[in-house]
Amino acid sequence: MGSGLIKSLFPLLLHFTINYSRTLPTSLNTSMHSVNMKHILKWSPLQASCSTVNYSVQFQGEYEFYKLNGTWMNAYDCQEISENRCDLTHDLASNSDYSIRINTNCDGQKSWTQLPATFNRRDTVLLAPKMIVNVEGDPIQVGFSTTLPDMTINLKVWKEGDEQNALIYAIRAHPYQFSIAAHRGQEKMCFRAEAVVEAINKICSIDTQCVIIPEQTSDFVKPMIVSVAVVVAVVMAFTLGWSATHFGPQIKEICHREPIPSVLLDDWPTSTTILCTAVPLEPTDLLLLPAVQLEGTV
Repeated sequence: MGSGLIKSLFPLLLHFTINYSRTLPTSLNTSMHSVNMKHILKWSPLQASCSTVNYSVQFQGEYEFYKLNGTWMNAYDCQEISENRCDLTHDLASNSDYSIRINTNCDGQKSWTQLPATFNRRDTVLLAPKMIVNVEGDPIQVGFSTTLPDMTINLKVWKEGDEQNALIYAIRAHPYQFSIAAHRGQEKMCFRAEAVVEAINKICSIDTQCVIIPEQTSDFVKPMIVSVAVVVAVVMAFTLGWSATHFGPQIKEICHREPIPSVLLDDWPTSTTILCTAVPLEPTDLLLLPAVQLEGTV
């Protein structure tokens, strides 16, 4: 009977041996990279021979664990993907401790890899925005370059040596710029700021900048030059127009062409082309002028 049982189970054992002898690596060396509230999950590629391989990512927060009976949620943009990275910024949207796992599918054979530790978006690394102070225009412009969403910048401004009387301004929306009127004349103004992300209760400081506020002359001189040029052009145009209207007839009279005497037109050709050559006149065509007798002549 024992030999009969072995014979009956042998085909089943052979089936499992052939189809399930190959096992996938259990570790993909996963890690989470989070900077300025942008959360990117990365993992090493699968070290196995597969004709096709894809990955699917799932997450489970405190809400899913306690309220949804341990349900795992699919990361919307990371299902059956071939890349070894996943952007979870919109999925991990609360200050909760999230468990994250990756399903690897190699030619239909699947395995799970879980992130070694839970992730909380409060662990993100905040990079201080760059502060740019432009003193060329009027008023002074202070701007901040950042890609951090939902951020508030508290800007502190004071005259050098008088920080106890500093003014503080709150900038709460893009493009994160602020205009400040200042007294010009070689005085030095100082600016310091801090970026606050209230959603995760984190603050990063921005280094102090002290700049000299020079005298502003170019903004006055340039418009003045343009205005004068426009006025001169208008006056000249008006003068030329007025002169053409009032002095046009006089100019025509001065330049009036006298008619040619008829004696010179008697033998003037009417149809031949005039060439620029000298033609001798017949004696009969000459105009004889009367002689004038001079006194003292015989």
